Amino acid sequence: MKQLIIILVFALMITACAPAVAAAVPTSISQVSSPLVIDFADAASLRNQLAFGTLKLEETALAITSEQARALLPYWQAILSMSGNPTTISDELTAVQNQIIAEMKPDQLKAIAALQITNAQLSAFYAEKGIVIPTPVPGVTKVPGSGKDLPIEVKQATQAAAAASGAAGVGQAAKTLLFDSVIKLVTERASK
Repeated sequence: MKQLIIILVFALMITACAPAVAAAVPTSISQVSSPLVIDFADAASLRNQLAFGTLKLEETALAITSEQARALLPYWQAILSMSGNPTTISDELTAVQNQIIAEMKPDQLKAIAALQITNAQLSAFYAEKGIVIPTPVPGVTKVPGSGKDLPIEVKQATQAAAAASGAAGVGQAAKTLLFDSVIKLVTERASK
């Protein structure tokens, strides 16, 4: 019941912050058409492809417009907020991700898809910003929630090993850096 209330409050917040058109945009992944895929070697997640791709579009004639930026800003802020929240349901993130896809122009999405953004490219981006993360196994896309069925002892041992190696919290810092970078860009663009 608590999750239902949270979802309803979130939906009302998004509807209030976004343009009226966004309320009519489909939120199910099956309803949103996009050229973005994760079926290539070392593919980054769709959300990370959207974020990094949006940054890369700034170097082209397909950069987001001020109007798009104003529509996208609350969605990227929601992504950032929900990504750091352990109680966030995957479907909530997917719904907001779909709103971002709906706000992007088809040519922009095609350009992002053509980049075939990989985890290795993201690792290079993080390294440029001073965050070093282990590069995932090439050809293997991490599936969110794939470790949810692991025994608590295994999860604790993994966290302890990460803390001992100095890698604890790096994943969240990387997510925050990428999404913060997009929010900064979108905020600047929206003010023009």
